[in-house]
Amino acid sequence: MWKDRPVLEVPDVVGFDADDACAMVRGAGLVPTGPDGAAAPSSGVIVAQRPIGAAGSEQGAEVILWSQDNGDAHGAPAPHLEESAGLDPV
Repeated sequence: MWKDRPVLEVPDVVGFDADDACAMVRGAGLVPTGPDGAAAPSSGVIVAQRPIGAAGSEQGAEVILWSQDNGDAHGAPAPHLEESAGLDPV
């Protein structure tokens, strides 16, 4: 019988080093990834994430991370705060 996966709190990793942020996301039972299916960032500082920190997400769900290293954003442009704040946490 199928049981729902537990809902976990997404850690707020904005401002953390990419390696530390990925470790925090994994430690919470979630999967860090880059935007548009890219690999999780491995350098720079996390400048945005989706879903936002403190949102609820099912165990094993992806958390998209945008990083910035020396002024260059990795992946697609980070979402505006208005965009990420209005996301459905599920």
